[in-house]
Amino acid sequence: SARPNDPLQTNSSAARSWEPADEMVELPVVDVPLVFSNDGFMSAADWFYFSLWLLVDSLNMLMSFNVTRSVLRRHRLAAERRKWKDSLQHEPMSVIVPCFLPNEKSIIHSTIDHICDNVQYPADVVLHVVYNTPKLLPAEEAKLAALHGTVHGALKRMVIVHKVEGSRSKAENLNHVIGTALDPLESRYVAIFDADHHPDADCLLTLMAFMLQTDADCVQGSTYIRNRSWSDHHGRGGGCGVLGQMLAVLLANVINAEFFVTYFVWMPAIERIGRTGFFGGSVALWRYHSLVNYTFSTELQTEDIECSARAVLAREKIRFCPEARSGELSPANLGSFWRQRVRWATGWDQVSIKYFDAIAASQLSFREKAGLYYVFPGRWIACTIGLVAGIAHPIIALVYAGSPWGPWLNGELLVGALFYAVTTLMIMSQMLYHEKWTSWPFVVLFYFTGPIYVVFQAILVTTSLVSIIIGADSGWVVTQRASQPAAIASPDRPMAHPPLSPFVKETSAGPEPALGFTLTRYFSVDRPDSIASGLDSIIPPDVEAPVAASTDPPERAVGSKPPNGNGAYHQML
Repeated sequence: SARPNDPLQTNSSAARSWEPADEMVELPVVDVPLVFSNDGFMSAADWFYFSLWLLVDSLNMLMSFNVTRSVLRRHRLAAERRKWKDSLQHEPMSVIVPCFLPNEKSIIHSTIDHICDNVQYPADVVLHVVYNTPKLLPAEEAKLAALHGTVHGALKRMVIVHKVEGSRSKAENLNHVIGTALDPLESRYVAIFDADHHPDADCLLTLMAFMLQTDADCVQGSTYIRNRSWSDHHGRGGGCGVLGQMLAVLLANVINAEFFVTYFVWMPAIERIGRTGFFGGSVALWRYHSLVNYTFSTELQTEDIECSARAVLAREKIRFCPEARSGELSPANLGSFWRQRVRWATGWDQVSIKYFDAIAASQLSFREKAGLYYVFPGRWIACTIGLVAGIAHPIIALVYAGSPWGPWLNGELLVGALFYAVTTLMIMSQMLYHEKWTSWPFVVLFYFTGPIYVVFQAILVTTSLVSIIIGADSGWVVTQRASQPAAIASPDRPMAHPPLSPFVKETSAGPEPALGFTLTRYFSVDRPDSIASGLDSIIPPDVEAPVAASTDPPERAVGSKPPNGNGAYHQML
């Protein structure tokens, strides 16, 4: 029926007085989202939820598109590398392995042996082992000193050992060897591996080929957990040994699945979005003339990410090559795992805050700046969006089950599901191509339990930001690794009690129940051709020399501790 003064009326009836018709015409109600209202119109809550899902879909589309692009591009580059990498004119390379004693004394020799026996590279490789220790360890330091200047292993590689007096962190160890020990004429390329890393046989070859292929200043490889089988966690002892062994294997395999999805899917996609990768601290190859320009920070929790930020702002080219792989050890227990992840989250947040203004003031292009904001402070937005999509929406869908969602919101959800399906397809294809079949169930488990992971990341980010706000983000804790040597009983050194159960911790009065579980596998590395192993029979066991009184816990916080609140990130916050 007509309405008075209707601007849409163009005939003469508009001038006549309006009278109600005898029969009112029922106008159809448009089927709009009615999740938060029941009157046929979109409420403010409906509009907010619609807008929020529009943002979720936009980010899903961005990530899905770039995941697909990165996968296709990597396969193309890999095919090209296979054609010509054997004909490359390889140049000499230096490999740096930083080590913290005594935490890593049980694993450093196996890493030295592995690099000198198994990691292929046609040109000369000089291995630099650089270590620090807060306590004198005569036997262990003698073993390392015996390796200095020797040609070691089946591949006949030179080993140089450096002790950094006064060092309290990995950053100081790296600064020492890069700034004072490397010869720029002989070390045009520098690879860095952590002390627990065993690179794949073709790792150095792949890193070098990818660097020459992309003309990058730094190439970052990928990491997996190498001690994830049942036998790797055998022999825990105690009444809960089998249960602890099961939990250890589960945690190691879940971390391995997380690493796979991160390195093979998310990081290459983020590189496509931000037009840059970042240096992860290990499994990386640098050009010496680029690396020497940057010292590693001893004030922030993640010296590698902070170095990456400065390098990218200086227009250094960092690229991801997940096909260059190296295996590391899983954290020793849940406590070590939690402290490691809090340190990582805190370091990322420190860098995000510290360089927030520097990114805007840099000479980078608009897209490059937007990419860095996406990589660093954008993590907070992505975490919030993840909570909405993975946690809030399932709860709302359950509460309002049966309510009419309407075509607009239903359309949004359908589009989001399509992008999610494309990303899932890419992840599964990478899993089938790169991972052993024994890891497939854990990758699928990790991916489809994403909401749990999102909550975990949100807790880490919250913990990190709170620690930064209250000024409790200084200091550095070394991550205890799962593989440690067994305590060996002898007439001179009897074993007080058997190896502890995964649910037991050591105290001065003996074992007592503990929260969490230890993932330690007890073993010793013994090689007939190892110079270090031959010293065991002539050098007495380590007796820690007297040092200044210290109340440090077993897993010792190291690194310089700036006054709380004096950092640039504190001032900005």
